[in-house]
Amino acid sequence: MTSLPCFPEMLIFDLDGTLIDSIGDISEAVNGFRRSRSAKEHDLNTVRNAVGHGARELCRQVLSDIALPGETEEDLYQAFRKTYIEQASAPSHTLQWLPGAPQLLAFLQKNTIQASILTNKPREVTAVLRPRLESAFPWRHIICPEDAGVAKPDPSGLLNILKMEHTRVESSVFVGDSAVDFATGRAAGIYTVGLKGGYGKITPPEPDQWIEDLSQLTVMLTESKRR
Repeated sequence: MTSLPCFPEMLIFDLDGTLIDSIGDISEAVNGFRRSRSAKEHDLNTVRNAVGHGARELCRQVLSDIALPGETEEDLYQAFRKTYIEQASAPSHTLQWLPGAPQLLAFLQKNTIQASILTNKPREVTAVLRPRLESAFPWRHIICPEDAGVAKPDPSGLLNILKMEHTRVESSVFVGDSAVDFATGRAAGIYTVGLKGGYGKITPPEPDQWIEDLSQLTVMLTESKRR
């Protein structure tokens, strides 16, 4: 494990598979929707491999086979989105933070390091989770594709966050878990850290550095601060 190139002024995180373990929620929403149409359920790996490019692409990969006659891709997406929002907004629903995430967020607060989230999760779904995300950390921005005008791997959302915060690329770090994130970081010219074992297919490009869990990022930040 090597150190970061700088002690960052801004950390930007992907959400699903990077900060929170939501694959169970996504899989249950997918399969709940499939059950509602009397269709065979997908296994967890099938759903996992479809995550990363946004909910519309998820629907294309794991739900298009059960579209009703005359139902468009957009109709199918809207029907699935309703199921997902109902599930995520249930009073019993809790965020499952990935190992090391709570400790990392506590470190960021203690050291007054600003952080934001850039996700391909739709805004209406993210809005349901937002109160729980913000109770854990004072995020500067939580940016969805609708906010950026385009989804990752386009770097616009990432660059817009830096612009709004008057932060240089060289003073920032992007943390993600999939090739979509790594391509975003590369396109923006920002140092990118990859969390192993995340969602989506791992294909080139790779990040500048891999970590096994978020506790390693806390160690890297601590070492960078000492320099």
